[in-house]
Amino acid sequence: MEVTDTLTTQQDSMRTARAFVPGHVTGIFRIFDEYKDPLRCGSIGAGFSVSLGTFTSVSVMDYPSLEITTDYNKERVDAKVTKTVIQRLTEEYERTLKVHVDHNSSLLSGAGFGASGAGALGTALALGHLLDSNIEYEKAAGFAHIAEIMNHTGLGDVLSQTIGGIEVRIRAGGPGIGVIQNISYPDSLKVVVAGSSGLQTAEVLTNSGFRARINSIGDKLVRKVIDSPTINTFIECSRKFAEQIGLRTARVKQALDELEEDGFTNSSMVMLGDSVFCFCDENEAISVKKTLSKYWKLSEVSVTNIAAQGGRLLE
Repeated sequence: MEVTDTLTTQQDSMRTARAFVPGHVTGIFRIFDEYKDPLRCGSIGAGFSVSLGTFTSVSVMDYPSLEITTDYNKERVDAKVTKTVIQRLTEEYERTLKVHVDHNSSLLSGAGFGASGAGALGTALALGHLLDSNIEYEKAAGFAHIAEIMNHTGLGDVLSQTIGGIEVRIRAGGPGIGVIQNISYPDSLKVVVAGSSGLQTAEVLTNSGFRARINSIGDKLVRKVIDSPTINTFIECSRKFAEQIGLRTARVKQALDELEEDGFTNSSMVMLGDSVFCFCDENEAISVKKTLSKYWKLSEVSVTNIAAQGGRLLE
């Protein structure tokens, strides 16, 4: 068989599925990860999904052993969370495959915008569909949540990214266990996000001092949002949480102070990132972006919308 024939045969045997998952920002949270079952671990808290997100394409073919490659915005990466999703899903279905994952994302990685969760959920939905066209959404999404917990890269992003909107997580856990209540918002609402990598989620989530402070401060404030699920309560409690846990970088504090001076008080720190968010109207977004561009590169500042729909398979 000629080389061209071999390539054609491989291409014919390769199957592909695609998914899109919105980014997610958490403003406040409280950790619950003491359970042996990672599906029961997670967080209560509040945040929102954004239209910026990740398109994930998963291609598979049968292979003697499991082989995984991942590209993130056309760059080959060692994507531990994506790899964990694939390993656990292929073990579940007792398959050995050659798997290539292509993440095409508008989310800044490591900035607290849910890039890890988006990639994990997109991979789980696409690969889950390829392994079992009748797989329940909840089951596939559970593999993404488990991968985040195992790698200490997130607690509540995946659950929130399955739903979309502005949410308060009222019971911790992954899909099928965690419970979310949506917070209403005006259709005209815009979100300006700015940030860069700086705070390492895994380092914070495994640091006993930070964990104790987050849980002590977060517990009361999250309960307040649960009791009064409105945008105003969410912003108020997020700002208090950010101020009291002691993780704000100098520019996060300066940027939020300037936004407040300019009257843009519906803003707070992104958990966990060297990043901020601001809710505003469309006619205010340009001014907010201009202010935040003093502190972050223009490429690190984006105007977006609330994503009303969660992660999903694409045709």
